[in-house]
Amino acid sequence: MFEASDPTRIPRVIAALERAWEGQPDLPLTTLMGILANRGISWGASDDELVDALVKLEAEHPATVEPTPPHDLTITTTDPARAVTLSGGYAIVRDPQNPSAMPSVWRYESLRRTGPGRPLVIRDTESIEHRIGVVRLVSRLCRDRPLGGLHHGDVGGGAWLVAFEGGARAVVGRSITVWTPGRRDVDKRSLRWEQIESCGVGEQLRVVPAGGGEPSEIGLVERVVYLGEG
Repeated sequence: MFEASDPTRIPRVIAALERAWEGQPDLPLTTLMGILANRGISWGASDDELVDALVKLEAEHPATVEPTPPHDLTITTTDPARAVTLSGGYAIVRDPQNPSAMPSVWRYESLRRTGPGRPLVIRDTESIEHRIGVVRLVSRLCRDRPLGGLHHGDVGGGAWLVAFEGGARAVVGRSITVWTPGRRDVDKRSLRWEQIESCGVGEQLRVVPAGGGEPSEIGLVERVVYLGEG
């Protein structure tokens, strides 16, 4: 707890601001202050309240990611632009500029200490290092829910990767994109949907199409990973 008359509180408050801002370096300081204002930090807030709000911002968008992160994360990069999800020991890498490309999925072991402005280097379980651009933003994955029973109107901006036995993959969001590897190429198809009837591990992904009709079965589910918003 900070005493208002204690001048040593100033570098500690500034340090908390620095860590929170370094987690979102693309933001002007005025925008960061606007975010804090929307969370109740006005001119009358105490230093303790300000630091608490800054700590929460830092937790949502950490400035530093250790080699074995304790939480699931999404990481966006530049040079090249990639959207990376680290969840449950798996790395899922997507190309946001080419959403028709099938996501890469592999088990990862660790990553080099990183954060915004630093290279993203991920080591897989075979000790191969994957260099995936320069980190732009790190976000903690805090929301997850089962796909089974989900209605299209409730999906929001969320997306899920579904891996099937046999190697096919799908991304479920506002639409469903399914990639099925063949001998020489990958077949891609998109589906409009109304409800996910089932999508548990070991179950068929059963989808009610948009406009109603008989559910269709897409494949036997091997893994489901929440990819985050956007």
